[in-house]
Amino acid sequence: MTVHGPDPDERAPGRAYSARFHWLDRQVVADDGTPISKVDDLELDGRDGRLYATAVLVGPDALAPRLRGRLGRLVAAVARRLAAAEGGRPPRIDLADVAAVGAAVTLRPSTGDLRVHALEDWTRANVIERIPGARHASG
Repeated sequence: MTVHGPDPDERAPGRAYSARFHWLDRQVVADDGTPISKVDDLELDGRDGRLYATAVLVGPDALAPRLRGRLGRLVAAVARRLAAAEGGRPPRIDLADVAAVGAAVTLRPSTGDLRVHALEDWTRANVIERIPGARHASG
């Protein structure tokens, strides 16, 4: 899959690149470097026979479809139960709020306080950090 990049300053206009390589699983950080979330998926819009990224999707609701098998179904079920008040949609960060895409996805200062789904915080603390080597990789 290719997605046409949102930032013409860093890439030639219309140049296609791999969304999986350039976006997915990157850390999302505030302009001061504070970690906010990880990129779990992208919202895409099709125009002129091409796909364009319009937003970064974060949280378990966005991650579950990428997971296979029992784990994906479990994450999706838990996310549905805990996110009923949010309408079942993952939190989204508009690409206009993205300042740079590099080793991390850095947000513009004007983005303000982004709230990520509480299930993601719980999953990070109770599942991800218990995986051997997970703390070393993130720190």
